[in-house]
Order: sequence, then structure tokens, then C-alpha cells
Amino acid sequence: MHEGAVCREIMDIVTDAAIENEIQKIYEIVISVGPYSCLHEGQLNFYFEVLRKGTCMEEAVIRLEQDDTLTGTSQMYVKTFRGE
Repeated sequence: MHEGAVCREIMDIVTDAAIENEIQKIYEIVISVGPYSCLHEGQLNFYFEVLRKGTCMEEAVIRLEQDDTLTGTSQMYVKTFRGE
């Protein structure tokens, strides 16, 4: 259920970075997730599909990459995104 809040945070981070770098359209967002992130990819994509409409991420996809080196409470971060 926390995927909605996670999705909103991801979108805020990417939106701010896109504005800073004058990027108009995002195609892909890569998220690194640790072994204990408890992030359900299907639910995250469901929220993203709903929230991305009308944004610079309207055609983007979110891709998760497993990173077993992440420890402690920080179990995920926006690794990178592609756009123009």
C-alpha cells in the first residue's frame, strides 16, 4: 500500500531534476531497490500509470534494479532517468 507514497516521491524527485536540467520528456526511470524494500513492482506501476498522466513522464516506464548492497533503512533510491 505504501507504493502510492513511494511513487509520488519518485515523481517529485524526477520532476525537480528534469526542471533543473531542462528536460521536457522522460522515457525511463531506474530505481535501485534493496533486498528489504518491500516494494511491489506491480502496485508501483499501477500508481505510476495513474499519476503520470499530464506530466513529463506520461510515456515513461519505471524499471527496478535489485541492489543487495543497500542496507539499513535506506532500501531504495532513484538511480537515473532518461529523457530529452
